[in-house]
Amino acid sequence: MGRLRAGLLVFLGVFAVYVYTAYPTVAPRDSGDLAAAVLDFRPAHPPGYPLYVLLGKAWISLIPWGEPAYRLNLMSAAAGAGCVATLFLLLARSCGTWPGLAAALALAFSAPLWKFSLLCEMYSLHGLLLAVLLLLAPGPGQDEGSGRRRLRWSAFLLGLALVNHQAFLLAVPGLAVLWWEELSSAANRRLLWTAGLPLLLLGLAPYLFLWVRLGDLGRAWAVLTRQEYGTWQLSAGLSRPMSWGLAASLLGHFFKALWQGTSPVVLGLALLGAVDLALRVRRFAAGLLALLLCFGPAFYLATRFDLSGWVARTVMESALVAPAVLVCLCAGFGLAWALRRKQALGLVLAAAAVLGPLWQNGAASFHRDDFSAYDYALDLRRALPPGSTAVVGGDTALYASRYLDLAHPDGQGRRLVFYQDASPGARPDFVLGLSLARLAALGLGPEKLYPAGLAQGLLPASAAVSAWEFSALRRGQALRQEESYARDILLSYAFAHYLDGVLRQARRDPGAQRDFALAAALDPEDYRLEYEPAPAPRDR
Repeated sequence: MGRLRAGLLVFLGVFAVYVYTAYPTVAPRDSGDLAAAVLDFRPAHPPGYPLYVLLGKAWISLIPWGEPAYRLNLMSAAAGAGCVATLFLLLARSCGTWPGLAAALALAFSAPLWKFSLLCEMYSLHGLLLAVLLLLAPGPGQDEGSGRRRLRWSAFLLGLALVNHQAFLLAVPGLAVLWWEELSSAANRRLLWTAGLPLLLLGLAPYLFLWVRLGDLGRAWAVLTRQEYGTWQLSAGLSRPMSWGLAASLLGHFFKALWQGTSPVVLGLALLGAVDLALRVRRFAAGLLALLLCFGPAFYLATRFDLSGWVARTVMESALVAPAVLVCLCAGFGLAWALRRKQALGLVLAAAAVLGPLWQNGAASFHRDDFSAYDYALDLRRALPPGSTAVVGGDTALYASRYLDLAHPDGQGRRLVFYQDASPGARPDFVLGLSLARLAALGLGPEKLYPAGLAQGLLPASAAVSAWEFSALRRGQALRQEESYARDILLSYAFAHYLDGVLRQARRDPGAQRDFALAAALDPEDYRLEYEPAPAPRDR
């Protein structure tokens, strides 16, 4: 069987698995914003992700039936399966079909790629672009006569990859190492400037979408440079001053997460493959090492995240997609070495490399019945009366509601405003997801608010508009297992109960006890609460 035909079969098989386990609709966190951006044909949250929006618009136009978010989930599944198939082609060319197949399936079932191939995000495309650039780069089994053509394609794809996710800038040192020998000739250096640079700029051209859709170059630049997040910081709110202890924590978490996301067998084979490559093709091994160090430890250290909190750990899950691709690539070379030395042992290791990640990550990667973000947005609709305005803290609440309004409008005219965009001194009808400090900044203390289900209102009558007794939330497998993204939904309900408890306690309402207990039951890590019983009402 030819390599291309085998690669197509790998793609179709992995795509089928991803489709079966994909979210049926929008997922928690940023998924709702990306889906809404495609539907509205506008930039998403900074840096706007114009490549995803343009591809997503074309994709849902080609597949015009069904839930829009599900159709976009299928696009992520196709990109993830394409990443796996590309890795297979690279390894089949370099070290044989069976090591390539085993390593490709190990990647398919790795936690990072599997997770982000099931929802509206750009990370599976991130992995695909990295795999294609590695396929084009000089390395074992590469066709030396196609170097100039491959260089042109690599320049163009690098531009697209930088539009897809700016963290791809970290790939440049490793790609430079891989191409170093080819670029040492004067002819190829001229080609780099005369053809490579224009093609790189062409790949970057989708960034013009920001200017076109926002209609203002200043706003487009602010989105592109992520000024809202601090530009050079992944998230200013989660970053801490660097220290030796923080550095050790970040590096330890990276290697632990990579261990858990792939498997001990895959990591062991990757180490074996890296040693084999270093002995046979040093430049290729050096390029892969540079890519792994930049995408892994260097990126983790640059975030300066305090990973003791589960929210920061969840944010960093997507950063493991590129390292997983590189680890599984090296594992393929390790398997080839083992098969050459002792075939029986190699076959056992190949089976373990595939079955280990499948057994380890299969249950957590099943989201076929996960409607949590969609149901949460429905519950918010019940909590907010028609025509009301709410100031919102929390990405899932804002993004999932925006998606629901575009995909399934009800014409009720609710307005949700992110707390950073709220005018000073604003008096909305409701607030939701805002900490006590943020409420104080809006001039809204506990004495001015009343419980209203998932939201808190400024009028006593809002207490009757409670969604608790009529929640639409379906408790699928992800919620039952408290998978990391599903836990974001549980936190939203837990925080609403906690804040309701604070409001009731301010009015000496004994019902505060029940709300505090429910908050702790839904999210025990964030609500390990010790509280005094509410004092009994005084006699008049």
